[in-house]
Amino acid sequence: METTVLNTILERSSIRGYTPEKLTGDEIDALKKAALASPTAMNRQDQRFIFVLTDEKRARLEQAIIDGVLASGNRDFAERMKSRGGKVTYDAPLVIIICAKPSHFADVDAGIAVENIVLAAQSMGLSSVILGMPGSAFSGPAAEEVKREFAFPEGFEFRIAVSVGHAAVTKTPHEWNEEHVIEV
Repeated sequence: METTVLNTILERSSIRGYTPEKLTGDEIDALKKAALASPTAMNRQDQRFIFVLTDEKRARLEQAIIDGVLASGNRDFAERMKSRGGKVTYDAPLVIIICAKPSHFADVDAGIAVENIVLAAQSMGLSSVILGMPGSAFSGPAAEEVKREFAFPEGFEFRIAVSVGHAAVTKTPHEWNEEHVIEV
């Protein structure tokens, strides 16, 4: 049994290289709708979606991530990022940061939202990669300053991010092992 949604899920892979082509206003609006349509525990809807649309802001985010990693003392990880040219968002024209108030369900809700976003992107012929590393930019000594720069509402914390754009590289979707499903 195959459906368009199932095919979208099965065809998606994490892309770490994007063309410079910007997203259209309609594509951005559709991704906003996908994010806002995400269900949340008890319908709290206490997450916010920060759409980073400019090259300057994306570069600032990448530098803040490296600074955050260095401040944490993880020099090996920082060197690894630098060896990739400091590209954490992979030159995607859009990075969406999901932040939320701390709660028991905040991470689950963010996971649901990021999945809505990546599947919507895939269905529109766009590519994506889910990112945890931006969390380094919003923790540590400069966290409050960086949160202000990226318009975090008061009391909100980073949960997850996603880069979206037109793929410059291809990648086969990952293989899965059916033994990871346990029936009881």
